[in-house]
Amino acid sequence: MDGSAFARGTGRVVAVALLAGVATAAVAQEIPVTVRLNFPLSAASSHKGDLINAEIQSPDALKGDAIQGSVTNVNKSGLEFTFTTIRHGGTSVAISATIQGVTNSKGQPDMDDQAHALKTSNGGAQAAGGSKGGSRIGGLIGARIGVPVPSGGDSGNSSPSASAMQISAQGSGLELGSGSVLTISAKSTSGPDLAGITPVAPASTVASAPAAGPATATPQQTAGMQPAAGGSGSAQPELKATKIEFVPGERTVFFEDFSDMAEDEPPPHWKVRNGTVELRTGGNIRELYSEKGVDLTSGSFEIPVNFTFELDWTGEGQTSWKLVDKSGASPITFVVRGEPSGQDANIQVDGPEGGLGSGGIKVDTSKPVHFALWAQQGRVRAYLNGERLVDANQVKFGPMDHIIASIGGYRPNGLRQIRIAESAPDFSTVINASGKYISHGINFDTDSDRLKPESAAMLKQVAAALTKNPNLKLEIDGYTDSVGKADHNLDLSKRRAQAVKTVLVAQFGVDADRLTSNGFGADNPIGSNDTPDGRAGNRRVEFLKK
Repeated sequence: MDGSAFARGTGRVVAVALLAGVATAAVAQEIPVTVRLNFPLSAASSHKGDLINAEIQSPDALKGDAIQGSVTNVNKSGLEFTFTTIRHGGTSVAISATIQGVTNSKGQPDMDDQAHALKTSNGGAQAAGGSKGGSRIGGLIGARIGVPVPSGGDSGNSSPSASAMQISAQGSGLELGSGSVLTISAKSTSGPDLAGITPVAPASTVASAPAAGPATATPQQTAGMQPAAGGSGSAQPELKATKIEFVPGERTVFFEDFSDMAEDEPPPHWKVRNGTVELRTGGNIRELYSEKGVDLTSGSFEIPVNFTFELDWTGEGQTSWKLVDKSGASPITFVVRGEPSGQDANIQVDGPEGGLGSGGIKVDTSKPVHFALWAQQGRVRAYLNGERLVDANQVKFGPMDHIIASIGGYRPNGLRQIRIAESAPDFSTVINASGKYISHGINFDTDSDRLKPESAAMLKQVAAALTKNPNLKLEIDGYTDSVGKADHNLDLSKRRAQAVKTVLVAQFGVDADRLTSNGFGADNPIGSNDTPDGRAGNRRVEFLKK
């Protein structure tokens, strides 16, 4: 070999070595990660395509971060699933993961919640995200029951090469409750290397609500995060500064979350005409979806003159609502619609004598949008995500007794939840007169002690009453419905009550010695836990004068 040939050969060797070095450096490092499930995993109730949300407990650099994936297959004894995304600060990090161990919600290793021995393995054939036969709704997994959802979007199911982790219970179906801990080995497939990632500094602004729950951030959700109670790793939005003024009514007269709707059956609380509907699910979310339009009529119930109407919806179509009285007239009607851009929502409200007002906001309508109507002493206000768009007075009408709704049509829509309630009385007046106030206006993210921004209006009333009366002391009691395990509900109710106390002290300046908190889980129900409206009534916060 001559010198030039040797030089050329040496150059090739050096180039190959350098490329190999770059490739080696680019390989992400696997790290051990422990995660706490925010929702149950069950061979009986989980479905292919369901979103899985969990919270990272370790390492410290990722503690409190959300980790997401989806169920990719279910059988009689267990299921397959993936984790595909970690949300660190404002960044989504795509990952691949393998399972190393399981501890159930009772703290027992290698057992499910029914004390069945567990078997874990890795390398399921189904890629993350399932097949392309499903649909996405509201930024969460959403599909007809049992139908998988395509990869992509913000659910984190975007890693086409992710192999499924498998958990099965020996001798019976798998049951892992919320709070179960999984030990996994994870590495990034794009974005920063997990091994070198740094903790997120305290945020000065809040971009959005946690992805685990159906709540969405509103334009009024602002800076300043307070640690949540109970060491949950969540944080509280700054509620004192929010401009949200809507206070949900207290006595529920109608409630619908489609939890009583079965697969391939019409919704039991509605008469369906001129179209079809389907139930789409994901995690704990249930959505009534109409592709081509449908008319719905509720059963009869009394809508009082002073009432609130709340609707959580998604989509780019139009929903029209008529509140009808016994004569068949519609004193109050309103239209709530998304626009084709998917980034705008608008409303139009009409009264007995014509238009009361209209307005719109910029918002991602693929995620849940909250519409609220508040009628009080002839004044009618309407809101989208807490922003007041309509405010009319001297509107006269009598009691109404049912709803007629037209959903979808020229573009599809989905309905998540509907609640009508008698308007809430003033907190200060009631607590001083009776010594007790029951609130349904203080709400939390699903299975979490993190307060929703719309809780601000009610908390401001409580803080104002405490300021007005320096001798007033309160006990804050949390309650849940009976869905889920009793010990979990008890713990959740205590953490939620403590979260209310924490916010009143940290954000509203209330002396901590004037407040105590407690939780009672599903004890002392004020409604039936066998119906959606009963369960909604049982999920509450009570204040007792001490």
